[in-house]
Amino acid sequence: MRRKLIRFLTAGACILAMSVSAFGDAGHVDPEYLQVVSAEDTITVDGILDETDWQRRFDYLVFSPQRTTGDVEYTVTDTLVVKGPYVDSTTTSVKIMRHGMDLYVALDSDDHSVGKFGNSWEGDGLFMKIEDASGTAVEYKLYYNLGGEDPDIHLETPGTYPNSAVGAGYEKPGTIVNDTTAADSGYSAEMVIHLDDLGYTDMHADIPVMINIFDPDGYKDDTDPWGEVGAYFKSWWGSEWGSEMRMLRLADPTHRVALKTTETITLDGQLNESFWSGAEMVTIGEGSHTSTGGYYMQWGDTSNTYEDQSMAEVKFIHNGTDLYIGVSSNDSSVCKWSPGWEADGLFLWMTNKGSIPAAGERMEIKAMYFSGNEGDSITFETNANVPTGAAEGVSYEPEGTVTHTESNGADEGYSIEVVVHTDFFGYAVGDTVMLSAVIWDLDYADADAYTEGVSDYAPQWWGAQWVDPNFEKYFMYRGVVLSDQTVGVEPDGKTIAGEFALHQNYPNPFNPSTRISFELPQKDQVSLTIYNTLGQKVATLVNSELSAGSHEYQWNGTLENGKQAPAGMYFYELKSTENVATGKMVLLK
Repeated sequence: MRRKLIRFLTAGACILAMSVSAFGDAGHVDPEYLQVVSAEDTITVDGILDETDWQRRFDYLVFSPQRTTGDVEYTVTDTLVVKGPYVDSTTTSVKIMRHGMDLYVALDSDDHSVGKFGNSWEGDGLFMKIEDASGTAVEYKLYYNLGGEDPDIHLETPGTYPNSAVGAGYEKPGTIVNDTTAADSGYSAEMVIHLDDLGYTDMHADIPVMINIFDPDGYKDDTDPWGEVGAYFKSWWGSEWGSEMRMLRLADPTHRVALKTTETITLDGQLNESFWSGAEMVTIGEGSHTSTGGYYMQWGDTSNTYEDQSMAEVKFIHNGTDLYIGVSSNDSSVCKWSPGWEADGLFLWMTNKGSIPAAGERMEIKAMYFSGNEGDSITFETNANVPTGAAEGVSYEPEGTVTHTESNGADEGYSIEVVVHTDFFGYAVGDTVMLSAVIWDLDYADADAYTEGVSDYAPQWWGAQWVDPNFEKYFMYRGVVLSDQTVGVEPDGKTIAGEFALHQNYPNPFNPSTRISFELPQKDQVSLTIYNTLGQKVATLVNSELSAGSHEYQWNGTLENGKQAPAGMYFYELKSTENVATGKMVLLK
């Protein structure tokens, strides 16, 4: 009988329950949530979907009667043939990204009959409900519901937030809307919803939604929808009209700040230096708000479940151009895949400053449990493209962890310390080091335990999984800033109490927006407030109870009166029950 052991990290690991089918290889059916990844650039809302960001590899929804899925494609909750016979069998992909607090939704449809449902209000496209920050559901519609010959797509926004969204459609060559004389070739569409207009301020919020895709076929705009012609099919994620919602999880921060230390790391894998407690981090694992994505498969047995859902905290500190990376994992089965090379541990993809490696130039740094020998620590490897001496790393296995065997019972996790000498890659202090961090999680896969259909394979990542254009056409890197701010010290020189930490905003100076991140040692009532140089409060980014761990908020220069702030210096103040910290930032115009 398989063990069922799920343990949680305490410092900032944010885990919510999800159904097995949401993250399994068994059909990728109806996820309870999608992790919304960050676009690297703003999206031009013209409906064309020609930005590289849309073509990257991340989870999305497939609305289709065939309900076919791949490793990033998830089917939806339910379908309905409103009027048959339905023969078009349209497939519509719905992809969702974010850029700060702007939520982008894209539709890509191969519909052969683009138009409206007779003389009703419905037409091909999107009907979406989303809850605002107060929990009130509001409606957005981006669909072909206008009459006449070949009309454009139509955006409808809620009356309470009339200017909160922009939308556009694109009819693929050969498509004529509301025309039934020839088969169409489909359409694409884009919409951006400004979440801050809906009251959201938390960069890691969960946003309740339902998404319904309409597909009426064969109607002219003046035709009675219940007459003899036409058919109508719809499918939805959540529920048809919004009684049951699903979740968009704002995840995948594009940057983390490596604070400065003058202390040299003792490379023993234990993360016991004082600077680690104040380090910024991402938590990489299923469901984390700071992961980019993940993948899980059962070795050939779709009835298996991922029971040891490990989480790993990946922290960043620097001393000069030496970037210290610390990993702490709660993995209860530390091992390698007996039939192959994959193993638990850290896989880093590096870049040179200002350039993205081509396929044959990929730079790999691996601190992974490759040996397969019982009790062994990690094997540290770099590939031939990494300069000799550019990185080093070791691991630590606490008492209770015996690697590469299941006969000793559940393991107690592991930790890893890696030093990357970023000057070998052309970086200097103040630069942003672009990298991708992958945490492999193999379970019950050692030689003494491997069973086809029982062993687990679950890599998770911040950035991209493979950095290989043959696998993911446009891969993503994430940035680690070699900051001038010293760990444990506020910008004004005051020492931070415990793990209460307010970090320098990034970017700074900024235009038009900046991110402010901080750490809380425990659940607390917190306010994050912006002041001008006269000491007048001009904006409040958060004033609520927050959980322990990492938090990040964006300020786009909007004042409390809705106007844009003038250029100049501003102060941001983080206040909890027992602590106060301030920072300075500069808005440019």
